[in-house]
Amino acid sequence: MAKQVKLEAVEELKGKLEKRQNFILACYSGLTVEDMSKLRAKLRAEDSEMKVIKNNLFLRALKESDKHKGNSIDFGESFFGPLAAIFSEDGLPSIAKILKEYSKDKPALDVKLGYFDGQVLDKKGVESIAGLPSKSELLSMVARGLNAPTTQIASGMNQIMSSLARAIQKVGEKNG
Repeated sequence: MAKQVKLEAVEELKGKLEKRQNFILACYSGLTVEDMSKLRAKLRAEDSEMKVIKNNLFLRALKESDKHKGNSIDFGESFFGPLAAIFSEDGLPSIAKILKEYSKDKPALDVKLGYFDGQVLDKKGVESIAGLPSKSELLSMVARGLNAPTTQIASGMNQIMSSLARAIQKVGEKNG
């Protein structure tokens, strides 16, 4: 690879890391082109991006990235073989869930590690965040929590009004 091409690749990866600082690295060896296309489509639906990377160039981009400079990121033995980086801004739990589900059908997809909110996660860590609710699920939980007291107040007021109406009806029937 020519030096200029490598520098451009590092700059591109740095840009992706600046835009979406959370990522998951996965080995894709053994997946067909069709499998990769289906996986990419699922990931795009969650506003994330999958890019096949050159390991050394990715490490260099991490070291030069402003958002990752202060962290001593050392991936150790996980950082060998053909890897793809899946970049995400907020939705890493939903991305981890997609990868976990996809790897059930396609065991060739092997999640190696992840980086989430400043912490390097091993394979078990990535699997554990796959169990977290997605951003949309969290928002719906909050909305239900905020809506519950209002619903209870409305229900209580309705019961008071219906009790009053029944009492007036009984008084009217009694006095005839």
